[in-house]
Amino acid sequence: MNFPLRLVLSWLLITVSSLPGSHAMAEDPPQRLNVLLITADDLNADSAGWLGNHMHPTPNLDIFAKTAHRFVNAHVTIPICQPGRAVLMTGRLPHHNGALGFGPINDDVMTLPEILRGQGYFTAAIAKTAHMKPDAKFPWDQVGEQVLGKQPANFAKRFRQMLSSAQAQQKPFFINANICDPHRPFIKVNAVPGPPAEREPTLQGVRIFQTQEVAVPAFLEDLPEIRREIAQYYTNVSRFDVTLGLILQELTDAGHDEDTIVMFLSDHGMSFPFSKATVYYNGTWSPTLLRIPGQATTQTRPEWVSSLDVTPTLLELLQVAPPANMDGRSWVPLLKGESQPNRDFVITQVNTVFGGRSLAQRCLRTANRSLMFHAWADGPIKFQVEAMSGLSFAAMQAATDPQVQARVRQLVSGEPLMLFDTQLDPTERINRVHDPNYADDFLELSQKLLAELRASDDPQAVAFLQAITKRSKE
Repeated sequence: MNFPLRLVLSWLLITVSSLPGSHAMAEDPPQRLNVLLITADDLNADSAGWLGNHMHPTPNLDIFAKTAHRFVNAHVTIPICQPGRAVLMTGRLPHHNGALGFGPINDDVMTLPEILRGQGYFTAAIAKTAHMKPDAKFPWDQVGEQVLGKQPANFAKRFRQMLSSAQAQQKPFFINANICDPHRPFIKVNAVPGPPAEREPTLQGVRIFQTQEVAVPAFLEDLPEIRREIAQYYTNVSRFDVTLGLILQELTDAGHDEDTIVMFLSDHGMSFPFSKATVYYNGTWSPTLLRIPGQATTQTRPEWVSSLDVTPTLLELLQVAPPANMDGRSWVPLLKGESQPNRDFVITQVNTVFGGRSLAQRCLRTANRSLMFHAWADGPIKFQVEAMSGLSFAAMQAATDPQVQARVRQLVSGEPLMLFDTQLDPTERINRVHDPNYADDFLELSQKLLAELRASDDPQAVAFLQAITKRSKE
């Protein structure tokens, strides 16, 4: 792996200082790489221009993507904020880190900021700290308030202060910058004269999307109220992108472009039906980018990777020994041209959602198939999450079109086992579980998913076995 010139020179100085008769700055420690981990809140992967969005709502993200390794089949392990961040910061599955839902991780599980602070790093986070618990496991030297997550200029100012604090302490830094857009509430711009920024400072530089110009994602229905809410969402996406651009400019202005690993990802998909808090494709697909200092040549990686891998990847890049028993695997071997087993599928999950309701889900996803298990669906429970609280789901419920009503039933009532041919049906609408043409696919994927659940002592392994056993008798 190539490292920037300043790190090479630092290493040479240390080497020379150890030679007999040398007086070359023997007291200076080797310079260590910094880490900037940026997340977006509720950003669908297909909202990014670099992943093909023709409206180009993310120009700053797209520019950054050209400088980074691009993981086009990256999925978050769990598409809900707090348990998702627990996975991100521990490299361990929810049932191994203790955070199945909106609860703290176990005291014996090491976190990324905890590990790096022990290595002498300055640690800081902006926003979302309330979703990283307990406090003792996330020992931040500085934090930025949640409200900054939707205030681009103030977010950048706080980030600049953190960079200065790290420099004053002469420490490498790990900063977790959590942009809270495009999370709800969405921006609603009143039709009054004057530029948007004059009405609301947080809209300076933000593109205001109109209903007639947006494209409704294919997994949703193109209804007037859905189109209206999509326009609001994309306006929030634009504000996210403004914040990102300001952060990266601050990093450059501080002279840290050449000594900072920058990773970007979304914590899960958009807050709409069939996305956030579900194991459907758009719930877990994340626009994931990794920029490593000194690597001018970047790659588009096709392997199926997971947010479970973020902590082990960053630790290997920093040459810091990982704690034992992590479930994730570093991507560094992939970037070196090596292969890793089982990178042709990914497993995602949901356990308890906000409010403590158990809506357990598991999914095994490959390039052209997805097998889902909805443990909650075989009874009186109806699916209800925050992503169904806006204009879009209400519009779907009110629609009289039989196809839209079928889609509502699919989400609300569900089926315990669902098999989708994502090559023919990318928006996952037609359940093939009972189609004899897909019997071999179902057998193969169900056996693989069961084996993976058993191997990790997943609490849903028994229920999944019961479901596939019942299906085999039908």
